[in-house]
Amino acid sequence: MTQHQPWCRQKLFAHSDAAKRLSDVYLLHRVADPHGSIGQWFAAALADGRSDNQLYSSKRECVRHQHHNESYYTFIKIVPSSMNPCEAEVMLSVARRLYDNGMRMADPDDRHGGLDLIKRISIEDQLPLMKGIVTNVRMPREADR
Repeated sequence: MTQHQPWCRQKLFAHSDAAKRLSDVYLLHRVADPHGSIGQWFAAALADGRSDNQLYSSKRECVRHQHHNESYYTFIKIVPSSMNPCEAEVMLSVARRLYDNGMRMADPDDRHGGLDLIKRISIEDQLPLMKGIVTNVRMPREADR
């Protein structure tokens, strides 16, 4: 049983296994190497949150090691904080929504690994982004609808 954050909208339901897996992988790297893991990247499958448990020094390197399947992964940079299942659920939901709307955050030919979504400052900003109701932000292809 996981402890929900006060802002979590899934308090009545358990988080998905994908979110729990993603949270576990993130925390595994933070605990295994608390200082060395910061700034490193790992890939997590959009479908189920699984990872190869490898850390990469750059997003580009992380993308290249997904063997031409980068469209099925989201790429996460480890920062000096933790990630609980509530936050992982938001991250996966936003990444899936972006990919469903044609945006790709992975480009092995880009010198930095491709585009990345600008992270919102607070969880209050991140939650509306997950639902696509942020003002002045449009996902690709949504402008045509």
